Amino acid sequence: MSTKNRPQEQRIEELEKKLLETKKNLICSQKERDDFIYLASHDLKAPLRKIITFTERLIEKSGTQLNEEALSYLQRIEKNVLSMQSLVDGLSELSEIEANAHFEKCDLNKIINEILKESEALLKKNNAAVHLSTLPTLDCNILLLKKVFKNIIDNSVKFQPKGQSAQISIESDLLNVEEKINLNLPIGEVYYKIKFADNGIGFNDEDAVKILKPFERLNDRSTYPGNGLGLAICNKIIKMHHGIFYAKGQNNAGSLFVLILPSILQ
Repeated sequence: MSTKNRPQEQRIEELEKKLLETKKNLICSQKERDDFIYLASHDLKAPLRKIITFTERLIEKSGTQLNEEALSYLQRIEKNVLSMQSLVDGLSELSEIEANAHFEKCDLNKIINEILKESEALLKKNNAAVHLSTLPTLDCNILLLKKVFKNIIDNSVKFQPKGQSAQISIESDLLNVEEKINLNLPIGEVYYKIKFADNGIGFNDEDAVKILKPFERLNDRSTYPGNGLGLAICNKIIKMHHGIFYAKGQNNAGSLFVLILPSILQ
């Protein structure tokens, strides 16, 4: 080995060591954050339940004795506490994702068919139709990926113009070499692109990154209920699968959610 190249090799070794140390610190920091969120959300659940219970009892026992304005205030308190409980539950769910890190080979067609069966009443009530093509078999956590698929389908049904029925298309393609290069993915590994397209209210394409972050909402809560955590949870689950999750949209012209997933988890 040439002694001339030794300083450069030593520098590379030092950089690799620092990179590994930074990665370990980042993982540790993320775990500490998730642990804090879990503990904080867990501690908030009990007092929130008590507030909800006492508010319900007050409305039930004294509602007839209150004037219209006072009763309205109580109902607003109840509504906002329920909204807070939904947020706390969502944060708790977000922090617990890493705990379910068991992966196995699974058929995505089976997952989708289970979701469609479970959501049959919702789809029928809203006259929603799901157009499904053949999906691949790959390594995943079945329960977590099922949560992702269900969230996207439920959103497609929910975010519709008044009087319109959801049309949802789910299809899959193999990622080609050019797409892998553009996404900085290993060329030698097999990746699938799974696309969920709908005809809903859509969104401005510049908001595509924003909607995958916690608590980001583009629509009025009273019109489209939710805690603003669903897509953030989906994003975290896909990252846990060493995948990529992104969205595309256009106002009043539907949404497209894309999952890039490896066939085999290393």
